[in-house]
Amino acid sequence: MWEWAEDEPAWQDDYLIDRELAARLCSGCPVQDECLELELRTAGLDTVGVWGAMSEDDRRGLYSHWCQRGERAEGGPTP
Repeated sequence: MWEWAEDEPAWQDDYLIDRELAARLCSGCPVQDECLELELRTAGLDTVGVWGAMSEDDRRGLYSHWCQRGERAEGGPTP
């Protein structure tokens, strides 16, 4: 990959910029709600990336509330 530590990209800064850009791009998506629901159903607390224009931390905070409201499909895995 990189021969020297100085050549390694600044992942932290790039990561934050990418998340902000993705969230802005997602905000007008016509399937934003479905995208968010898919990630909540399939990944739960192990969620990564941007889904439904929400950050990982925001989705993790939403997940427990979502489960308490009984939003999970019947017969689906329990958290």
